[in-house]
Amino acid sequence: MKDLLIKITGTSGQGIISSGDILSYATARKGYYVTTYRAFPSEIRGDGKCYYTLRISEHKALTATGDTDILICLDEDTIYEGIKKLSKNGILIYDCDLVKELKEKPTDAILYPIPLGTIANDIGSSRSRNMVALGIVVGIVKNLHLEEQILKDIELRYKNKPQEVIDSNKKALNAGVEYAKNTLKRVDNYDNAKMETSGAKLIMSGNEAIGLAALTAGCRFFSGYPITPATEIMEWLAKELPKFGGKMVQCEDEIAAINYALGASYSGVKAMTATSGPGFSLMQEAIGLASMAEIPVVIADVQRCGPSTGVPTKTEQSDLFAAMYGTHGDCPKIVLAPMNVSDCFYQTINAFNFAEQYQVPVIILSDASLGPRRECVDLIDIEKLNIVNRQKPQLKEGDVYNRYEDTPSGISPISCPGDLYGEHVVTGLEHTQGNAPTPDPDVHRQMTEKRFKKLETAAGQFSKAKTYGSDDASIGIISWGSTSGPVFEAIDMAEKKGIKVQALYPRTLYPLPTDWIKGFIKNKDVVIVIEANYNAQFKSTIVERCAHINKGMEVLEFLKYDGTPFTPEEIFEEIEKVSRLQASKCELSTNKHTHF
Repeated sequence: MKDLLIKITGTSGQGIISSGDILSYATARKGYYVTTYRAFPSEIRGDGKCYYTLRISEHKALTATGDTDILICLDEDTIYEGIKKLSKNGILIYDCDLVKELKEKPTDAILYPIPLGTIANDIGSSRSRNMVALGIVVGIVKNLHLEEQILKDIELRYKNKPQEVIDSNKKALNAGVEYAKNTLKRVDNYDNAKMETSGAKLIMSGNEAIGLAALTAGCRFFSGYPITPATEIMEWLAKELPKFGGKMVQCEDEIAAINYALGASYSGVKAMTATSGPGFSLMQEAIGLASMAEIPVVIADVQRCGPSTGVPTKTEQSDLFAAMYGTHGDCPKIVLAPMNVSDCFYQTINAFNFAEQYQVPVIILSDASLGPRRECVDLIDIEKLNIVNRQKPQLKEGDVYNRYEDTPSGISPISCPGDLYGEHVVTGLEHTQGNAPTPDPDVHRQMTEKRFKKLETAAGQFSKAKTYGSDDASIGIISWGSTSGPVFEAIDMAEKKGIKVQALYPRTLYPLPTDWIKGFIKNKDVVIVIEANYNAQFKSTIVERCAHINKGMEVLEFLKYDGTPFTPEEIFEEIEKVSRLQASKCELSTNKHTHF
């Protein structure tokens, strides 16, 4: 057994997410690679559906998608959704106390109707059906040796709860294991299934990786307002920042959050905020202030479905234009797009370094697919990280301090309140090099050029775009952010079918890395731009800025905007379709939409 995909489904309040988290942490601590996908209902109260997908592997898996090997359903509705994606000889575990007989039965699958409610009631823990089911899975895959570690993780997860909560969950897990060993009439083939472990590793979500990187980069102030799916960043830093002398402030709204962060940064403290689409809209004016006043700040936007409140717990990549072109006026900023959980850490380090060095707002574009997702990450050697601090002026008595001096790089040394001889006025008005507000046309032109000059200086330090696949491929894929896992797995699937494909993933989206894109597309016959939004925002940017470099190339779009992440299978199908059309020399429309 090289990997195993487990899916736990049910409704809010049934412990779907907690049992999935416990299993994922325990599996990682045993030395296996783990990738997860968690889906929450949008309702604050109610019986919305929860889904937890967990892929356990000997190697670093890129996605938590594919056919399900073991499906646990704690309600009836999710049974009929889940059985459509069961693998051949996949196992369905459901509560026969709740569902007496299935309305439809999957073919080529193994059904285990188990009285989960009865087992839970018999041990005096009626609310622990989820842990009974988890115990049954542990008993089935006994050669992964997860039982002892899960018991430890139950204690860790509920350490702040009354002891009876810990004990009841442990009893429920043990009851499930015992049922699998002694009562369940097994017809599956997992008795001898084994998987190799691969040593110590970290497990974290994309949001946690952003928080950890912020702390590592020297961030000591976070201000925010709770908003799905970015709240986890704030919650994580609320616990960890005080341990390092930092502060977290929960504000009344996102306008206050960004302005608190600017105030902290102006005072000399590395600062950030985090939000999602609706809150990001509210921050736009203050992002313009950060650009004009040249105040470093980092903003994480964990995107979700919009517009307006949209679908708060589902994923989209539809804030790209807002990040690149939002705010009024010509506003220099840097926009970064991490590809996976590990990259969330390293791009957040870069975000703070760029913000501090170039005194600009830096936006990290994550999304509801990447932010809550947990993955195993290789151990991080913090000593090898390059941490940049802002350039301070070296002043002595009698010196004239020009805060906004027009230097060759565009970077002006920045002083903070209390720095000797570094007093200056900060304003959102246009200003001279010596800080005096002015409407002078020549000054505005000069200072606009000065502020954008910093981006030209920064361009040489951006993380190189990631390529994946065959260098001699005539089919190219350009995408960004969280789609990387399914795209790379789809390319592997295509290579096995003899179809050569190469993908390009810029990690910096603004300023647009046109040289990398032009170099990539110059030898491609067709390029598919894959993104999770309706308006093909990245494709239109690429066509406008880069497509002229290869006028014979077809530029297609493959879009998804139903709130669910891309899967390798659907991307592979698109690759196959394009390959067939290319082989038959059919004309490809540059306006083609693939709708979901």
